[in-house]
Amino acid sequence: MFTPRSPLLTVRIVLVLLATGLTVLGVMFVHSTTSGIGDPFPSALARAQVLKAVVGLVGFLVVYRLDYRIWDRYAYLVYFGLLAVLGTMLLRADGINRFIHLSLFQLQPSELMKIGLAFALARYLRYRADQHRLQGLIMPFVIMAVPMFFVLRQPDLGTSLLFPPMLVGMLFVAGARWRYLAVAVIVGVTLLPAAYFAHSLKLFRAPGLVEYQLGRMEAYFNQDEDLLDKNYQLDQSKIAIGSGGWLGKGYNQGTQNKLQYVPERSNDFIFSIIAEELGFVGAASTLLASWMLVCALLRVAMLTREPFGRLVATGLGVEFAFQSLQNMAMTFGLTPITGLTLPFVSLGGSSLVTSWLAVGVACSIASRKVQVLASVDLNPRDDPRTVVVVDDRPAGLLAGH
Repeated sequence: MFTPRSPLLTVRIVLVLLATGLTVLGVMFVHSTTSGIGDPFPSALARAQVLKAVVGLVGFLVVYRLDYRIWDRYAYLVYFGLLAVLGTMLLRADGINRFIHLSLFQLQPSELMKIGLAFALARYLRYRADQHRLQGLIMPFVIMAVPMFFVLRQPDLGTSLLFPPMLVGMLFVAGARWRYLAVAVIVGVTLLPAAYFAHSLKLFRAPGLVEYQLGRMEAYFNQDEDLLDKNYQLDQSKIAIGSGGWLGKGYNQGTQNKLQYVPERSNDFIFSIIAEELGFVGAASTLLASWMLVCALLRVAMLTREPFGRLVATGLGVEFAFQSLQNMAMTFGLTPITGLTLPFVSLGGSSLVTSWLAVGVACSIASRKVQVLASVDLNPRDDPRTVVVVDDRPAGLLAGH
């Protein structure tokens, strides 16, 4: 007899296939961006990327095998532990505030903080019913704002800007009023440009922003002007993307790539090289794969009835969506350059390993059936049997059993 496949099983398979495909694409283009024409595959950095991928895969398997509800129990411990690491790094005398040097790669705790923030917010929001009131949004904002401040001070503007979208997405699923979230989105979108223009008009010094970040903002708002080195990176990226045409110049054959005209082409601007060498078809396929991965993460949230798991999957899905969108958009000049990597693809151990860990958490959520008892009146005198009811109320208003 044919047994229909569980939707969550299908989502798990899709997540793993997409993550693997993007990782393979990343190794290929790390080689292309770090080797000469005709050099044997893989280059030294491509081999290192393979090792990082193996570490990420091992982490994925470990996290996947764990019951994800353990993170519910230790969510605040993970959050405050990472917060302590971020705070300690700001006190380092050598001025290196973003990385911890390991044997295989440099660990960036702010990458792990994205998962830690999802755990902490989900733990706080899972059974609360005060998100529809303004005062109920204060504590979730504080939980988000403290690590955002630490990461911004490293300085790491790009990663810090991923935290507010995670908060908004998780609050929406938890049942916050849409008008409060709309105001938060409007304020968030206008805050960075407002800070830049206030600084440029000498009204006040933009807090938390350093000189090179302000230079990137200036280049973004003045893309048609000759700003010498401030526009160089974006200009070369646009040339690489535009010269790719429909099918590209061929793998490992991009002139902007091989002549080393595009700065940071193996990490932040690797999408420009994909567009140059694989053309519109390759760039669109990369965009589609990244978006399908985001949709699969959000599908886990939609199909999961347990509040903590649903909220965590939502936070991770929103984070992947904004990071992927920002990385690709900045190579076209659609958004300011913020130094974010393309998940699974860009060179870098912390980003790759953290991305695999996030997929492992999502797969763990999608692999475990959890009974959910809805917040409805049940009269045990009418029926003494155990009754499990699932309703469609926001996750924050559900109670787990």
